[in-house]
Amino acid sequence: MFKFGLNYKKANNSLADMLEKIQAGNKTLKEQFIKDNILYITKVVSNILGIYIDDKNSEEYSIGLSAFNEAIDNYDAQRNNDFFNYSYMVIKHRIIDNVRKNKKHGNVVLFSSIDENQDYESKVIASNSHYQLEKIEIKDELIRFEQQIKEFDISLADLITDSPKHKDSRLLSIKIARVIAEDDELFYKMIRKKRIPLSELLQKIKVNQKTVGRNRKFIIAVSLILRSNLDDIKDIVLSEERREKYV
Repeated sequence: MFKFGLNYKKANNSLADMLEKIQAGNKTLKEQFIKDNILYITKVVSNILGIYIDDKNSEEYSIGLSAFNEAIDNYDAQRNNDFFNYSYMVIKHRIIDNVRKNKKHGNVVLFSSIDENQDYESKVIASNSHYQLEKIEIKDELIRFEQQIKEFDISLADLITDSPKHKDSRLLSIKIARVIAEDDELFYKMIRKKRIPLSELLQKIKVNQKTVGRNRKFIIAVSLILRSNLDDIKDIVLSEERREKYV
């Protein structure tokens, strides 16, 4: 993954010792460490974004470089055994933050491009951005989410084919899901019965019964997401809701 620079490798018995000296104020050692890891930073940023970037005239590389510098300053050997694992996480979070702030990478279509034939590493929630932000950090959440919806006899493939395609239908279905998710009685009854408590729901929101039935799987899935700690998938749902309102 990386190579130690010759000078500071000889000068320090371990990476932790070297980082401790840097944090104590050894600017020369820090500059050398960063210089020796330019290739590492470039590869990490390229891997996160899914595209090649270089260290010349690249905003993303600059963000990665700044994040690597931040990782050096904040690294605590007592809390993190591997500096490079730690630096990877810092870089990843800073790159993700930047992509999220960049509106041109913000168009997300919920559940529209999950391929059941792909392995979990390549399953993503679709984005028209070539960065495919969701591929970065959503894999583990998708695994947990799939386990949850299986209890309702719902698969990821079902969400591809059965999710509402029209904007108004998606917004209404998310609204219905929100009513369920925000009402403890409705939500826990859904959890127990493994179905939408239709009669109780219709007392809370005026909606056509057929609409609920037609979009049942999507509504259940979104309800589960909204009540979950699946933060990245939840963020996609909320982004979808915001985007649809203004498209």
